[in-house]
Amino acid sequence: MVRPTDKTANNRTPRELNRSLVLDLVQEHGPISRTNLARLSGLTKPTVSAIIEELLESGSVRDVGAESRGGRPARLLEFNDDSAAFLGIEIGVEQTAVAVADARGRMRARLEQPTVLRDPQRSVRDVVELVPKVLQLAGVPRKRLRGACAIVPGLIERPSGLCVLAPNLGWERFPLRAELSRALRMQVSVYNLPQAAAVAEGELGAAQGHASYVWIYVGLGIGAGLVVDGRLFFGMQGYSGEIGHCRVADDGPPCGCGRRGCLETFTSVMALRRAAEAATARSSALAALPRPHAVGAIASAALAGDEAARAIFHQAGAQLSRGIAILLNLLNPQLVVLGGELLAAPDVLLAGVREALPRHAVRADAVPVVASPLGSEAGLLGAVLLAREGAVRSLRLVPDGVLQGAAP
Repeated sequence: MVRPTDKTANNRTPRELNRSLVLDLVQEHGPISRTNLARLSGLTKPTVSAIIEELLESGSVRDVGAESRGGRPARLLEFNDDSAAFLGIEIGVEQTAVAVADARGRMRARLEQPTVLRDPQRSVRDVVELVPKVLQLAGVPRKRLRGACAIVPGLIERPSGLCVLAPNLGWERFPLRAELSRALRMQVSVYNLPQAAAVAEGELGAAQGHASYVWIYVGLGIGAGLVVDGRLFFGMQGYSGEIGHCRVADDGPPCGCGRRGCLETFTSVMALRRAAEAATARSSALAALPRPHAVGAIASAALAGDEAARAIFHQAGAQLSRGIAILLNLLNPQLVVLGGELLAAPDVLLAGVREALPRHAVRADAVPVVASPLGSEAGLLGAVLLAREGAVRSLRLVPDGVLQGAAP
């Protein structure tokens, strides 16, 4: 699993590490006997038996009966998916969504409603109202909740959880972690959208099996989640990956950050809409669309073969390659994954990226650039996984620097 950079695992006792190892093996191989757990873990049978008794008592695993293949029957154990639940919260520019997942991190239910911009306290109240509804929809009692994680499209200061700036939400210096934790009466961790999506991509998507990769959101804003040696990289305060605010032109449209010429002003939903408006004179397909142009409608025109619409996505990809090149030259990742609204026409956008990237990056041909298969769910899936990772010490706990495979 992709892990935060917080150095917690090295402080765990051998007993805790052994307990986590046994629990992971039950998840992966269950139903499984104590004898096979000892063989796979390398621990002694008495140690495994003592750990299993703890896990049975806590409800994390359950006995599912005996298996007899001659001789003494072996009791079989399996992971109890219903032993815990986790909340994932995404406060987006258009929708606020809350999801509940089981102990494996698999989403059981989700609900959403429109986001009210420039009012973070209203967003907190909306989350509080959604939580009991989604728990009821999933059939999960609140007492089963073990952790929660919220994500937003903005700068999140670590470890305070302060949202320093979320220009597309209209937020500035809002104590998101403190307010959500108080309102929900439980600890809530806070990340930005690309960071959470990067975690989901490593667990469930195109980045499975990669230790170092970049996940880039290309939508209302531009931002990157950086995974280095199996861990999210935050930088000193948590502001890493803000490539949308790298200046790529000496002049250009004004950006929400207060500057001009940022990458975000050339490759984002608003940039795409401006380009579509400018192209209506030479495209009957674009001229026929209602204003303001929706990205999905422009993408449909591009996929139907409209040359002007295709050129818009191709140019957006070419501009995006400038930001990708910065990350390639600095980090030398194994993979770049793109997600967000502009991936509505993935082949055209990616063609623009791949054509222009060699002009800006060293050895660009060695690093694949692909579209995320997780679609719009990437951020919320990542929030659920981060809630699970941060809340339960006995789940998926491994020493620093070890990248685990995808969750079962």
